Amino acid sequence: MKGNTHSIVAVLCLAAGVMLCTAPAFAEDGDDYIGSLPQQRIDLIEQNIVTALQSNAPGMQADAAQLVRDLRSLRPEQSFAGCVIPLMAVVKNEQNETGARILAALALDQLDDPIGHFAVSRMASFTSDAKLKHVCSWLTYERRTGRHTEERGIASFEPLEEGEE
Repeated sequence: MKGNTHSIVAVLCLAAGVMLCTAPAFAEDGDDYIGSLPQQRIDLIEQNIVTALQSNAPGMQADAAQLVRDLRSLRPEQSFAGCVIPLMAVVKNEQNETGARILAALALDQLDDPIGHFAVSRMASFTSDAKLKHVCSWLTYERRTGRHTEERGIASFEPLEEGEE
């Protein structure tokens, strides 16, 4: 019963964070709303994301990882450092669903944290999940070759131009 209570609390926390961030997006100035949130609210959202990442629900983990990515693109000055370790736990857990693990790896990469980059590169070498291995390998390759941008490569799923490696 205690596990169910934690799951319910985590779902409610994630739902509150998602609603707080996405409801104004339907308004005319959604991006401005996220940019104008006080630091205290951003910290609360980050705590809710961490709670969701620590849940056992794969959908909640995937949603939380995507929310980290979305918030990072809307608030690039925010580090979201408190999400790094929980995201790493999602990526490393071989029992988690592939989709949640891939989203967590993409979120780690987008946070641009050295520990997160190291975790992604380790997953490229050591995971038994072929899809995750492929994504982590490309993220690591792009990071190491300096060709890593949001406009091309795996982040946007655009093919490389002919003659490029």
